[in-house]
Amino acid sequence: MNQRRDANAALFVMLGQTAERTLLRHDKIAAANPLRVSETVDLAVLLPAEVRASERAAEAYKLFFVFESYLRDLVVDVLTDTTGTNWWDKLPQDVRDDVEKLEETEELKSWMALGSRDKSRLMTYPQLLRVIDHCWKEYFSELIRDKALVQEARLIGHLRNTICHMTEISEEEIERVRQTMRDWFRIVAP
Repeated sequence: MNQRRDANAALFVMLGQTAERTLLRHDKIAAANPLRVSETVDLAVLLPAEVRASERAAEAYKLFFVFESYLRDLVVDVLTDTTGTNWWDKLPQDVRDDVEKLEETEELKSWMALGSRDKSRLMTYPQLLRVIDHCWKEYFSELIRDKALVQEARLIGHLRNTICHMTEISEEEIERVRQTMRDWFRIVAP
């Protein structure tokens, strides 16, 4: 008797999960998780398809957030040495010029609650890779060892731009990002 009851309960749960997955595929049904802009306004109800898309995109965004932050810290750590030469002075001039322009914009937007950000936080993903290329021979070749990793990171830059400009990428492309990160972390441990 208990086995039959357990089997019926398992079937009931499985049917419920299948029904939930089926319902959530429909654009007009609210997303499972609320996304509130105020106590009374839930975007999951108003824009369910967009909220579900944002939930799928969040995984790729989080991967890029971690990888780009890791690259930024790596660049600063490697270029900071005990000789007293500032890491900033080792960057290519075009990157320094771009970052200084962004600093000026940051000053104009001081009304936003961004807090103080150092120059390294203003470097973009492509600029970080450019710095690694520029300083390859003297600073990064022994640590990274294979310049193909830099090229691999450059290739997923398009996926980064896609996700950061509010467009989903496929699970296959998210896996490409994961693979690139695994390759980096296999050679250059975080």
